[in-house]
Amino acid sequence: MPKKKTGRSNDRSNPRSNKSLAIRNILAKLPNAKASEVAEAVKTEFGHDVGKNMIYMVKTKTNMAADGRVKPTRNGKTTKPESPLTSAALWVEAIKMARQLLTATGSLANATALLKALSDS
Repeated sequence: MPKKKTGRSNDRSNPRSNKSLAIRNILAKLPNAKASEVAEAVKTEFGHDVGKNMIYMVKTKTNMAADGRVKPTRNGKTTKPESPLTSAALWVEAIKMARQLLTATGSLANATALLKALSDS
C-alpha cells in the first residue's frame, strides 16, 4: 500500500522547510558565530525556532564529516591499506625485531632516528 502524501512539502533542499539546512547555511556565512547568534540569524532569515543543542549537533556533524578519519565503505571495510601484521605470530615476531633494534642501537632515540632515516630514503 503506497504511503499517503501529507499536506506539507518535504523538500530537503529548501532551508525554509529544513532546519538543519538553514543552520548549515547560516554557519557557512558566520563560521565563528556563537550558538545564540546563529539561532537569531536562522529565526530572522528562515523563520525557524532552533535551540542551541540543535546548532551544536549540526556543527558536530559537519566537523565529523571534515575530520579526515578513514571511514568504512558500504561493505563495512575501510579504505585504509591493511597492515602487514595480520596475525598474532607476526606481531610477536615484529616485537622481537624491535627489541633487537633497541639493543643494537642502545636507546629509543637512536632507534627512532635510524627508522626515520630509513623511511625518508
